[in-house]
Amino acid sequence: MKTIDWILRLALAGVFLAAAVVKIADPATFHAALLTYRMLPEALSPAVALWLPWFELCTGVAILWPHHRRAALWVVIALNVVFLAAIAQAAIRELDIVCGCFGRPATVRGAGYIPYLARDLAFLAVAAWLLRRERMPRS
Repeated sequence: MKTIDWILRLALAGVFLAAAVVKIADPATFHAALLTYRMLPEALSPAVALWLPWFELCTGVAILWPHHRRAALWVVIALNVVFLAAIAQAAIRELDIVCGCFGRPATVRGAGYIPYLARDLAFLAVAAWLLRRERMPRS
């Protein structure tokens, strides 16, 4: 099981690191994608577009750092809940959104939301699995 946990940690960290790097490299494209979700006030979205990728980068690194792994997994869970809520509200409101997750803008509408919801649910499940497998620090 340790090998599976290690592979899952590496994959989850890789996903967060890859997503962060493309957003950091092109914050304007990520900002434009954020606006399509119509969740944030326009005045706040530039700050989120600049801050979130760096937060994802730090989270990806922390997943690999044993001392901070539990906290990082909780952050992954929280972020994926937010991502799921963002996608779900857009689907309910029938918005055409641009997923800015991995730097390749893709317009999402209708049944196209399902793979994005499934992907984020999978990331959430992996983080929950890994968190459950982490040992509590010994007192």
